[in-house]
Amino acid sequence: MPELTADLVLKKIKIGEKVDRADLRGLVLTRAVLEGASFRRCDLDGANLEGARLSKALFKNASLREAFLAGADLREANLESADLEGANLLGAKLVGANLNRANLEGANLQGADLSGARLTHAQLESATLGGARLVRAELAHADLSETDLSTAKLDEADLTSTDLSGANLEEASLARAQLRDAVLRGATLIRADLSGADLRRANLTGARLEGALFTGARVRSLVGTGAPVVGIRAEWVDDSEDASRAVRVTGPQIAALLSGMTPSSPSHKRYFGRGDVLRNAHLEFDTGAAVEIESLFEHCTIALGEGTELVVGRGGVLSGCQIQGAGRVTIHGKFVEREGPGIVGATQLVVSSEGFLVGAIEQAQDLTRFAFEPGCYLRVQILQAKKERTTKSGRQS
Repeated sequence: MPELTADLVLKKIKIGEKVDRADLRGLVLTRAVLEGASFRRCDLDGANLEGARLSKALFKNASLREAFLAGADLREANLESADLEGANLLGAKLVGANLNRANLEGANLQGADLSGARLTHAQLESATLGGARLVRAELAHADLSETDLSTAKLDEADLTSTDLSGANLEEASLARAQLRDAVLRGATLIRADLSGADLRRANLTGARLEGALFTGARVRSLVGTGAPVVGIRAEWVDDSEDASRAVRVTGPQIAALLSGMTPSSPSHKRYFGRGDVLRNAHLEFDTGAAVEIESLFEHCTIALGEGTELVVGRGGVLSGCQIQGAGRVTIHGKFVEREGPGIVGATQLVVSSEGFLVGAIEQAQDLTRFAFEPGCYLRVQILQAKKERTTKSGRQS
């Protein structure tokens, strides 16, 4: 039995009282007017709130497991850290709602409008989002593994670092979506619209891409499917590190790139994963190799063959190290030199907005191309071919 009757809840809300921490399990409040009401930390498991008007209501840390919220108006409602496991939100209006860290595992969100909603770190495993609108939604770090997103609209959604393993994204619209570092392992992307999407460093291992649209997608350093890719639609994709469109890939090379079966892969691709530690080592990589470091290197020397691609990932730390040779170096993590110059002869050096670089750079004979994104940390001395020096220090802005 609920602690309060429906009539008493409505009376309290009408006079502006809060209903925080109350036991309201199984309460029936269908089509009730509850706009701006506070249900903070309430137990509403199994409650029936079908069609209720709950815009700007507060459900922070509330329990709504198996609750019936079909057609409810939850625009701009605060559901942060709420437990909505198995809840029915069919056709609910959640425009601008705060669902950060909410548990929506197994929830039914078919046809729900989540435009502009915040779902950072939300748990959406096995949820049903078929036909849902997630335009401009924030899903960074959310877990959508085994989620059904078929026919969903995710245009301009932020899915950075999101786990989409096994998700069904058939015919989903992901145009211009932010998918950097996202895990799409085993995802179904048949006929999905990924035009202009940012897929840099995304993991597509085992993903199904038949009929998917990739025109203008940013694909630098993505992990390919591992199998031949057929039937995709793309005029061109952007393979530049800084998404400047400076490197356009066209024709059959697009499918090869998305499969990960390019000439330098897989035999010339090396990956050093998180948790690995390498000390006092000397590593040499052949011409055209691709190397990604997400681990800790201490007091190591790395020799790069001509055209070698070296990426220090966000989790990568090169402490007291030196990089030599005519390769292209990208730093998302940290690099601190052992003795100057720390980087010698690189043809290109990119430090992303999250990157950290301390050391001297001796340019290549034909000069090095530099790109320092806003927000990176630099304490750098650049040595020209004739030993002319330019000093940069501090945080770029």
